[in-house]
Amino acid sequence: MRSVGDVRRVVVWFFAAVVLLVASAARAEVSVAKGSDWELYTQGRVNAFLSTGFGDAHPLTIHGPNELNITPGGGLDTDVDVIPRTDAAGNPIQGTFRSMRLRSGFVPNVFAVGLRGQLTENTTYKIYVAFWMTIEAEGQRKFNNPFAYAREGYGKLEGPWGGLLVGRALDLFSRGATENEFLYGHGFGLGYPGNVADVGPAAGMIGFGVLAAFFASGIQYSTPMLAGLQLNVGVFDPVVITGYYPGTREPLFESEATYDFSRGRFKLHLFGNGAYQKLYLAASNTSATMDGLGYGGRIEFGPFHLGFAGHYGNGLGLSYALENSATSISQNNELRRFDGYSVQAQIQARGFDFNLGWGISRVFLLQSDRDSIANCALDTDVIDPARQCASLIKRQIGYSAAVVYHIRDRVHLDLDYLRGDFAWFLGEKQMVNFINAGVTVTW
Repeated sequence: MRSVGDVRRVVVWFFAAVVLLVASAARAEVSVAKGSDWELYTQGRVNAFLSTGFGDAHPLTIHGPNELNITPGGGLDTDVDVIPRTDAAGNPIQGTFRSMRLRSGFVPNVFAVGLRGQLTENTTYKIYVAFWMTIEAEGQRKFNNPFAYAREGYGKLEGPWGGLLVGRALDLFSRGATENEFLYGHGFGLGYPGNVADVGPAAGMIGFGVLAAFFASGIQYSTPMLAGLQLNVGVFDPVVITGYYPGTREPLFESEATYDFSRGRFKLHLFGNGAYQKLYLAASNTSATMDGLGYGGRIEFGPFHLGFAGHYGNGLGLSYALENSATSISQNNELRRFDGYSVQAQIQARGFDFNLGWGISRVFLLQSDRDSIANCALDTDVIDPARQCASLIKRQIGYSAAVVYHIRDRVHLDLDYLRGDFAWFLGEKQMVNFINAGVTVTW
């Protein structure tokens, strides 16, 4: 049982943290309490954005009755927010949409608590837990409370032998590309919300050449830095594709190699990463293999920053590795191949960041997809079940621009624009635009 003194100290620490959060204007974190060989601290952010979206609604099928539908998993699903249109004969054609929402940013509200200290003369420890919360209510119902969830929670040891992390943290595959997006794209912005009617957080440039790293439970080991080189390896809780491959027997394996070089105002960071996992049909020895490779880097010379990244592999999805989507896998349980490329640039000047980005994500047809398209006889008005097919997303291109003004060091004003250009293999297209303005407070 805690003593009155212990409770009083906890209360004092809490109010000290609140006071420091209000008063601190220049620190990336707030120290709450210190001992001779330990420190308790907090980190976090709060933000809100007015997001205005407009453009094409999700496309309708444009061919004959043998085109059943558009495979879910690509483009922006406008659902109930579509503004219907008809042609001169009164037939429905692709509509438009308009949406204005108050949203969380690329990174939503975060409150984190950490404890770090010296375990031995040469070994340090860190315990870290971060709670994330979006400001949007589920289903746009005011009476629904936002979700708060423990996105991160891990312990880490570091010494001359390297580092060992155990718990839930950002995984390794496509980590470099995700860091590029955060640093030079939408770390203080919103970008692509990913949806019209649902909650966030937003996607930034995820899905447009950027495949997201994700927070996952695992064990990661990092070698000591040697002449700028470091190797990170990890085993993570395996992922399933619901409805297709629900079985797993081995963990998800990921790795990342990095190289860092710095001289004067010049900084270079290069990375290459990979992922591998087997998936199984339910109660079966039939399996499929997800694998992926990612690569890229960052170059900084004074105020000029440039990030670039690419990825390719089987079963990756458009947004994150092993995305649970009908786009990732065919009706024949075959994993489709994906690739993506992104470039992001930034100029910093007098408290401003000026960011530009471009990216493309592509899906490649399986032989069974080609056969389905060839057999669906789109030029006939007669329904033939043997010749029916669905249109699959072909590529997604994103263009982004952002201006961020940093008021002192903890208040960040953002105005950003994103344009999404989507195309399907049977000719459907969609163009959407989002203009976002908001503020982020960090500590």
